[in-house]
Amino acid sequence: MDIATWKLPTGISADPNALKVVRMRNYRFDMVHHLKDGTRIIPNLQTIVDILYSYDRFGDLVTVAISEDSYTVYDDSTCN
Repeated sequence: MDIATWKLPTGISADPNALKVVRMRNYRFDMVHHLKDGTRIIPNLQTIVDILYSYDRFGDLVTVAISEDSYTVYDDSTCN
């Protein structure tokens, strides 16, 4: 079974010295996330906190599965 996972932080979202709110915004809106079927999704705030915390502790070794309640579906008409 192939499990969908969140992307690792990159750029500013991967920088532990950057402001947390800047990192979170970058991870949520500047990085593009998809489910296995191609549906674009946006991680919720708690998911981002968990991902950044895990990344800061474990670096590239971290893998975070995408769970049903960890995102909203991207809506092009409301996310401009």
